[in-house]
Amino acid sequence: MAKIYAVALDQPEPTVEERLKEHYASVFKHTNSFYLVGGNADDIAEDVAMAAGITGEQRHFSGVVFRLNGGYSGYTRGALWEWLKDVSGSAPSAHRCSRPHE
Repeated sequence: MAKIYAVALDQPEPTVEERLKEHYASVFKHTNSFYLVGGNADDIAEDVAMAAGITGEQRHFSGVVFRLNGGYSGYTRGALWEWLKDVSGSAPSAHRCSRPHE
């Protein structure tokens, strides 16, 4: 299973998506302050936080990065479930629902 990270910003920052995409091929913008990132095999949460600009010498924003453990459930846009399927390589199970409208 691929490493997936959640990036939660304290405030929306328009440049974070660009910064993440400079380092990672798979970035999903869920809201203006919440992103999912398909990490590289040797990454840790600190690497993603540095790429986003949350930590390190290039720190510009406040927020937190979590490595997800692969368990997820909820009700949201279908695009999120598709992204998770593409990154993790497994289809959502029946209990994972999505909204009918994007």
